[in-house]
Amino acid sequence: MKKIITICFCVAFAINVNAQKTVPEIKTGTVMYASAFVQGQEFPLLLTVKSITAPVSIGWSVEGYGEGAFEMSAKSVESGTQFLAVSQPALGITKLGDNETFGVISKSAFKSLVDTKAFTYGGAKFKIKTPETSAIKISGKEVDVFHVASEDGKQELWILNSAAFPYIVQSIGQTTDITITEIK
Repeated sequence: MKKIITICFCVAFAINVNAQKTVPEIKTGTVMYASAFVQGQEFPLLLTVKSITAPVSIGWSVEGYGEGAFEMSAKSVESGTQFLAVSQPALGITKLGDNETFGVISKSAFKSLVDTKAFTYGGAKFKIKTPETSAIKISGKEVDVFHVASEDGKQELWILNSAAFPYIVQSIGQTTDITITEIK
């Protein structure tokens, strides 16, 4: 009987450990493979974190179009309140305003999300969507995200549960919707 109980405990423990969600570490040099959707067209997008300290820089590359980077000031990463709306990025470096972010929400917005289960960005109030209906997998592993939706239901975001770098791994209803498929 003890053996059966021990085996059941081990199986339950193994299932629980396997079911845990991961939070990929985003650091300088992290490469993210994505699909981008603009006006109904899909294209492959490569994103590279060039710097996680100010200015925070996220490089992008689209085969056949070119490459560039979005630079965010320390102020925008700390307290930005709106997303950069871009459907076709400019080649080279694009410096964002102190209230704009690209690919992430600001640390103050993330703190609000954790503390109150809501935050406001670009004039839209986002709240955690419940019940959660879809798991997000990146590189074949389920990731720990906050799934939020705007009050009007037109926008949805899946944000990594990472205070250090609250990256948006999937979006619906943005100027450019992005789905991250792999992180290296």
